[in-house]
Amino acid sequence: MANAGVIPGPESARLLLRAQRRLAAREEAWARLVEAGLAWQPDPLQPPPGTASLLLSSPSEWTTEHLKDAALHVLRVEAALRETGWTLGSAAAQWVQFVGCRIRWISQTALRPRKPGPWPGRQAFFDAFLRPLLARCPDDAWWRGWRRPFQSLFQWGARDEIAELESLAASLTPRRRWAPWTASVLPLDPPGLAAILAREEAQRRGARLIYEWRSRQTGSAPLRPWQGVAWVRFHESEEQAAADYLEHRASLGCVLPLWNRCGEPMACCPRRPEADLLVATGRGNAPAGGAALDLFLRAIRPMAPAAVIEYAGEDRWEHFLARVRREFRLAWVAETGPGRRACLIERA
Repeated sequence: MANAGVIPGPESARLLLRAQRRLAAREEAWARLVEAGLAWQPDPLQPPPGTASLLLSSPSEWTTEHLKDAALHVLRVEAALRETGWTLGSAAAQWVQFVGCRIRWISQTALRPRKPGPWPGRQAFFDAFLRPLLARCPDDAWWRGWRRPFQSLFQWGARDEIAELESLAASLTPRRRWAPWTASVLPLDPPGLAAILAREEAQRRGARLIYEWRSRQTGSAPLRPWQGVAWVRFHESEEQAAADYLEHRASLGCVLPLWNRCGEPMACCPRRPEADLLVATGRGNAPAGGAALDLFLRAIRPMAPAAVIEYAGEDRWEHFLARVRREFRLAWVAETGPGRRACLIERA
């Protein structure tokens, strides 16, 4: 007599049941990553506050400090997944993003059931993280850093490869021409009245995402982020971006500072959303004229429908206005100090 508990079914039904079980197991592994603060998942019942918004960026905008932290985060994700019998099938840098300065893994589809053998995402991890990190480190780090990973390519079972890679990434020290503490001792002017005007404009618009522009030659202190607003700061100097990132990572992590190496942030990361408002206040952040002003206006135009920028030139105000009016409509102008004017410009 046949076993009544076993009912033969079509092959498609068995495959569907197997896929459903695998999906449920992946969801459980993902939930553990989210609970541990390693992965990002918004609450479907409640919109996240501004400081908890996912801020899209491109690895080409990251400083060495961003890259090193991202590499270590990927390894922590892999270690956590292995405890649940899963692994990262791909370790591409595009699946790492930021919530303020807090790193999160964002791809659930990269998760795979773990099988015996080397880590399947290892080569992608080498290409996306370790190779760029070693390129930014002292020359003698090549042999010191790569000896053990190359050995593990052939002897993956002899060591814990994730612990080996984590030890390697943590030991790499980038070349530096700066020190993090120098950012706090530079003689920078406070934003002053321009910061108040920018905040009033942001409140009037109900802004939830703001982009702040920081020039390489800036002489003004950065703005303080406002409660409930997602804030991305674009630096034209890698040193300033790295120091800013380390400072915010160690504190509240409410600002994401990026290195604006390409000059046009929206071109560097096409998926980046448009901000509600852009601000470039303080001495030195907005060019006063010439080709630099044209490049600045071209870069900020696709970033937000309006911008509060502060002119700090001496005798070229009319020339500055003429250049701005080619691309924008001037909404208002306010005196913010000797030789300084803040103005709201909107896309025509």
